[in-house]
Amino acid sequence: MNDPLALAAAVLAWFGAVVMVLSDARRGMAVGLVVLGSGLALERAVAGQPVLATVILAGGLLAAVSSLRGSRARGWGLLAAGSTPRVVLCIVTGALALYFARAVIEEPADWQARAAILAVGVLGAARLLSASDQRATLTAASAVALALSLDVALVTPAAGLAVMITGAIFATIISGLPSLGEAGADA
Repeated sequence: MNDPLALAAAVLAWFGAVVMVLSDARRGMAVGLVVLGSGLALERAVAGQPVLATVILAGGLLAAVSSLRGSRARGWGLLAAGSTPRVVLCIVTGALALYFARAVIEEPADWQARAAILAVGVLGAARLLSASDQRATLTAASAVALALSLDVALVTPAAGLAVMITGAIFATIISGLPSLGEAGADA
């Protein structure tokens, strides 16, 4: 399938992951979750799976709201000093996700879905492993939960809805957890 709307959805999911990776404050991370969730949901809607699309969108929105509630770092925090390696990571990941999804990986789903899952999963995992801020780590873990649950839902269509609902719940819970510095500040 070479639907331009599906490609736009994959790019939207990648862009949401980029915003999440390049942000160091709560608004930027929350907007990143909303945009990547919207991109993944739009891709599933274009593929004719509106129920999965609704669950993914709800998971992204709820994770973003709980992330906003759990963070004290105000503002957007986009492109802070020293973010050049993250910018390069985002560009290279987007290009490699398109290449692998189109030329190397054959299953599951269409190549646009594979590209979106790869981009969000890799960028989320990279942020998860490299972030020094616990809030960024929790937000990245939420993005990885959404991407992995969509991947598993596509591989096992019979359990797809249950897997996606579980992923959306995990993403929401993970992003709402307080980080240790914030939990200690309340005491």
